[in-house]
Amino acid sequence: MKNSVYLKILFLVLSGILGILGGIEFVELRNYKETVVVSEDFTEMIMLSEYLPSLKGTWGDTPIYIYDSGVPGGSMLILGGTHPYEPITTVAAYVVMENIKVESGKVYVIPHANMSASTLGMLGNAYPKYFSVETPWGSQKYRIGDRGTNPLDQWPDPYTYIHYPSGQNLAYQDIRNLNRTFPGRANGTLTERISFAIMELIRNEDIDIFFDYHEASLMYPVVSTYVAHDDAMDIGMMAAMMLSATQFPMKIEASPKNLKGLTHREVGDFSDALALLMETPEPFIDRVAGRMTEELMVDGIDEFVQTAAEKGLVYCDYDIKEGFTDPLGNVIIGAPLDYRVGRHLSGTLEAVNWMNMFFPEKALVVSFPGYAEVMENGTGYYLHDPSKADPSRVFKN
Repeated sequence: MKNSVYLKILFLVLSGILGILGGIEFVELRNYKETVVVSEDFTEMIMLSEYLPSLKGTWGDTPIYIYDSGVPGGSMLILGGTHPYEPITTVAAYVVMENIKVESGKVYVIPHANMSASTLGMLGNAYPKYFSVETPWGSQKYRIGDRGTNPLDQWPDPYTYIHYPSGQNLAYQDIRNLNRTFPGRANGTLTERISFAIMELIRNEDIDIFFDYHEASLMYPVVSTYVAHDDAMDIGMMAAMMLSATQFPMKIEASPKNLKGLTHREVGDFSDALALLMETPEPFIDRVAGRMTEELMVDGIDEFVQTAAEKGLVYCDYDIKEGFTDPLGNVIIGAPLDYRVGRHLSGTLEAVNWMNMFFPEKALVVSFPGYAEVMENGTGYYLHDPSKADPSRVFKN
């Protein structure tokens, strides 16, 4: 009997120790801050709560970085980190923020659209907490988050999620999915309020073109793709054709009218912005992928995804043996970080170029590194050393 009591106490103590050790890991990720050095064209940083005060003091509040040329022109909003388990979207946003030059018009960048979701890894998937990008001055560490808002900030999930305002029934967990809660509502859940605040930004600042950066499983048909609202289809089609001919393979899909809550549908329906979403290939989130490692996130090389590719089960080019050659002559092995970052950058620049041609009254003149530059020099080349930068241009996210 005594031995039984001692065993129970021992197991209780061991469980407590394991809980504390696990808790330390969660707290570390929850509070880790990424560093970004904004370009000289940076104007100001404001918080999303300026568009919905109820977000202030919550993990839904997130920084908005503004680059205003002071010259009349178009306006653009870029979202990274809508799904933080697709963290290359945030890295791509950082490359824009650190290198952008704005000659006319105004640019807004939100690198962590769902800040809460970036503070928790995907539960049960054995994800690493971070990955690093090598630079000429060292390495930069970034968080690998979850798909949905952290349950610490929004809980419990309902049995059925009823989308507002359509009334459409969606999967229960999508109530914490930022890309299922647009256009949001001011008195809704935290995720709905984030969506509403972003919509308020778009409407109040008269955003002309909107980009939502994403990554996708290679076995998902909408990968290496623009998804465009009806109003942005001409821009998206021309951009996709030009990119496919000159830089990398790019498809285009029409935003579905009957699936609600998606940024590319609701932003286009509830504002005047031209709405586009981009998906790059991310083997890390493929269900058939092997070990979840930092190397897989950075290199995009996985033998199980390769097997799927050999059996014709993926929807984009993928080869970890011989690679495939892009129109610029680069041989792409797997789906490396530089390839994915570069796709987002050139995908943005090309769409803006076509907006300027179709809508000269909305002309936005911006420049930052594109696919060719990133493939030649690496992503890290365009991330600046915060220790040598003007402190007024260094921010933590």
